[in-house]
Amino acid sequence: MVQLFLSEFDNVLIDSDEAIPLSTMVEIDRIRRLGVKFGVMSGRNLKSILDYNRDFPFLDYIIASDGAFVYDVDKRKIIYKKNLGVSIIKKILKLYHDEIIFLDSRQESYQYKNNKIYSKIKNRVYEVDEFLELYKKDIYRMEVHFTSKKERDSAFFEIRELQLKVNLGKIDKKKDSAISITSDVVNRAVALEKICKVARVCLDDICCVGGIMEDVPLLLSIPCSYVVSNSPKDVKKCVTKQTSSNETKGVEKIIKKMV
Repeated sequence: MVQLFLSEFDNVLIDSDEAIPLSTMVEIDRIRRLGVKFGVMSGRNLKSILDYNRDFPFLDYIIASDGAFVYDVDKRKIIYKKNLGVSIIKKILKLYHDEIIFLDSRQESYQYKNNKIYSKIKNRVYEVDEFLELYKKDIYRMEVHFTSKKERDSAFFEIRELQLKVNLGKIDKKKDSAISITSDVVNRAVALEKICKVARVCLDDICCVGGIMEDVPLLLSIPCSYVVSNSPKDVKKCVTKQTSSNETKGVEKIIKKMV
């Protein structure tokens, strides 16, 4: 019996309007009333996911920042967190100072540009050293943006060659390409292990729907795992069971099928 249902957030649970369909919310509410816990995983920071939970609470667990921050929503308790080291942050900022870089805390995605760090929420501009002194233990993920895939792939290889203690991911968007950076001990499969321990759930009692390469290690560890049809080809090669796209309520269909 499914005790925990987990879904990738962007391009899987939410649609192109960045909304969760009402009928999907109704299904999530139904299974939660049956005692099934519901969680999401994402590269987003914690607050940006919790914002979706305000008007219609539907979340029990959140894997944020690609697994660097894991949160129990009901108990309002941090299950696990692992920040990026200051030396790594400084090295990335120095290497790619001409690029747009985002630094994610649990509350905000700060933007680095032209040797300054900007906070939209606080409406404030920081010097780099000032920012790192204030938030040195609260930056869990970085995202470096490039104008082309070629530049991104070159930087990806360059960071790998430096042998920094980081995990790297490739992100392809409509307007640019990016690299995600977290601590080397961070990934979504490890984050799920932390939830399993707290929730006292085994992997056989979990159903998961993913959609990006960062989901693959987690999906391969769970017998009941699916990917949406709009997933990249490399992801669909790794996980053969599929559901329909995020635009046609793929997650909702698996919920109805499995619970």
